[in-house]
Amino acid sequence: MRCAGCGILFLILWLCTPWNACFAQVTGGRARLDFLQLPAQARSTALGSNHITAQGNDPALFLQNPALLDSAKINNVSLNLMPYLADTKFVNMGYANRVRKTGGIWAIGLQYLNYGTMQETDDVGNVVGEFRAADYGLSAGYGHTLGAFTLGGTAKFVGASVESYQTWGMAFDWGATFRHPREDLTIGFAARNFGFLKQNYQGATTPVLPLDLRLGVTFKPRYMPVWVSLTAHHLNRFDMVYNDPNLFYTYDINGNKLARKVGVAEKLGRHLSLGAEILAHSNFRILLGYDHLKRQELRLVNRGALAGFSFGAWLRIRRFEVGYGRAQYVPGFGSSSISIVMNLKNGFARNKWDEPVKTTPVR
Repeated sequence: MRCAGCGILFLILWLCTPWNACFAQVTGGRARLDFLQLPAQARSTALGSNHITAQGNDPALFLQNPALLDSAKINNVSLNLMPYLADTKFVNMGYANRVRKTGGIWAIGLQYLNYGTMQETDDVGNVVGEFRAADYGLSAGYGHTLGAFTLGGTAKFVGASVESYQTWGMAFDWGATFRHPREDLTIGFAARNFGFLKQNYQGATTPVLPLDLRLGVTFKPRYMPVWVSLTAHHLNRFDMVYNDPNLFYTYDINGNKLARKVGVAEKLGRHLSLGAEILAHSNFRILLGYDHLKRQELRLVNRGALAGFSFGAWLRIRRFEVGYGRAQYVPGFGSSSISIVMNLKNGFARNKWDEPVKTTPVR
């Protein structure tokens, strides 16, 4: 009966979700509310954005995978600030605590992407006023641990507004993780952003959510002060290649222009993200990441620079954890985020994720 809350939540998600809409969802700029794919904290930004098995005390990690809700996040609250593209600003907040009756961990989260104020014009370009635009999401998640396994689910009320036009709906996440009882190894799966949307204006297509199925692993090589995370994302769509016909093409023997062919290895590579946390100290880490999809889509022709790479740092000071992450897009341009996590009671409990390195046994 201890997992009753988790089972009830999963049943609600199953019954309330229109599965025909779930399998019809697409990626690659053809879905609404793409802010749901942005990393919810600086640490995720620095590690490559997509990881679902990287552990930590930040309660907002449940926005990456609800199965990351564990006892390490009890009484923790977090705030993440990301000045995003142009003058847009992305804000995330999270809080987690234990519910004694169920034995699991509940969490709530808020996501808000503010596009700012823009000028409103008539059909000939005359300024007639101003309007605002924003995306938002309010989430509630639950995770329950049974032995080496943790199951979790999240329900999210999501929406967007541009002037008087609105899109709103419900999105759901489901996740599971396995933590090896003896080795430093975590394996996880997450189904993110399945659900439905409504809108108060006529569109050319039915609005859909950015569905994303992910499979990941995080491990720590013995006697090495580094955690390594590898994640395969967008498993629901094999071909993630956008082939711009104006940039990538070849010619046949008759001089006709042909779209460039992309091999299977490249298509597979665009699903992978790699991250590494170097444990310089139990209270300080250096974070590095790489996402091949971002690398291939954002690098300029003959000017790859650091597109797709990311980096950051993490620091703990008593009851506070501060994280910084930066993802590079094109030469000289990227986005940064700062996260602050605070424990509301007696400070963070130390766990194996804080160990800089295991001591070599003496023989």
